[in-house]
Amino acid sequence: MGMTIAFELFKLAVVGLIAGLFSSTLANRDHRGRKWWEMRVAAYQGAIEALSDLVYYYDKRYASEANYRELSSETEEKLKLLFQKSFPKIRRLTDTGAFLFSDQAQAALKDFVNQDESDFYLEMLENYRAKAKACLEKLVNYSKEDLSLTSKWQRDLKAWWNS
Repeated sequence: MGMTIAFELFKLAVVGLIAGLFSSTLANRDHRGRKWWEMRVAAYQGAIEALSDLVYYYDKRYASEANYRELSSETEEKLKLLFQKSFPKIRRLTDTGAFLFSDQAQAALKDFVNQDESDFYLEMLENYRAKAKACLEKLVNYSKEDLSLTSKWQRDLKAWWNS
């Protein structure tokens, strides 16, 4: 009788140990997945904010040049600081965010950073402005897909079911 109680206690201990290891593994995987997702959100958010600031910068510069208007020294300083903060941020995210962004988002950022030079300032502003707007739009769309809480196979299954 003493042996059967000891054996039953042993079985309970083994079951408890296995259940504990299993739940610990699941909790660790969930935690790592959440952290990874939070890092990706922060990267996309930073890139979208910086691109939005650059669109504003290029819009103001282009409007000023196209209408032959001088900007106030206060606006000039504000735009200068905005550019000095935003463009390097995009460049850094392009270099360091490769593991956080989707391949399409990474390509859009690289395309934006590697801009063509122009002989005419107004033409250059127009090109930069157009590229910034296009990159911002693409990044917003890619972020919606990349940061979706449903998994890729769930989206594929839903698309297959609806087709």
